[in-house]
Amino acid sequence: VIDAELLDEVTGMVEWPVALLGKFDQRFLKIPAEVLITTMKTHQKYFHLQDSNARMLPNFITVSNIDSKDMAVVREGNERVVMPRLVDAEFFWNQDRKQNLSNFGERLKKVVFQAKLGSIYEKTQRTEKLAIYIADLLGANQDYVKRAAQLSKCDLMTDMVSEFPNLQGIMGKYYAQFSNEEEEIAISIQEHYQPRFAGDKIPATQTGQILAVADKLDSLCGIFALGQIPTGDKDPFALRRAGLGVMRIMVEAKFALDLKPLIQSSIAPYSALLGLK
Repeated sequence: VIDAELLDEVTGMVEWPVALLGKFDQRFLKIPAEVLITTMKTHQKYFHLQDSNARMLPNFITVSNIDSKDMAVVREGNERVVMPRLVDAEFFWNQDRKQNLSNFGERLKKVVFQAKLGSIYEKTQRTEKLAIYIADLLGANQDYVKRAAQLSKCDLMTDMVSEFPNLQGIMGKYYAQFSNEEEEIAISIQEHYQPRFAGDKIPATQTGQILAVADKLDSLCGIFALGQIPTGDKDPFALRRAGLGVMRIMVEAKFALDLKPLIQSSIAPYSALLGLK
């Protein structure tokens, strides 16, 4: 599977490219494919392989910068180097699953979202209230939305996401499934970050759509309330992307909602916190 970004990076690293096929122990296929791919891509710059059914294979392609007389030695060296990386990923996967995803929630109290806006734990509480309000307006499943909001950021405190931050949401889904949460709740944990970039899909589940809107609105209202409005070259909280995400979801999911009351509801918790009128 050719990742365009990885291909560009590898192209810039080698002058005499020689592609080699390597393998790793099949036992690692028990780990989510996203973990294996991220491990090999981030640490080793390897390309992963899939079969005709898009199932991951216990192989990788590495690009050597030398046409060695004994390429078998180069291949074995790469297989030996990637082994401890995969063992670490396996350890994180097993360690995180020793407790339910919800147990990580309390730790979010120690993680700052924004200095004046409190912790990520407090952000999830605000998001939960707004998501329930939106669910009520749409006649959606409020229990699903409430639970999804409570679990939405828990995976940030797992060993796996600490090692690979780009897996946030993805690991939340897997750990929620392992914790026997409802499937739509688990999926929405991953979906609520969508759309992540221009052209990305919006969440497919209604729970994910509602949670995404609530989470993004909370960030927008809180940061704007502080006066930290994006400039031409600075947008550290990705507020433009959040604003466009909210609009895309509401339009494409056909939410029959007035945005102004949602903003008023979202900014209400900040009134006492920031002394807003």
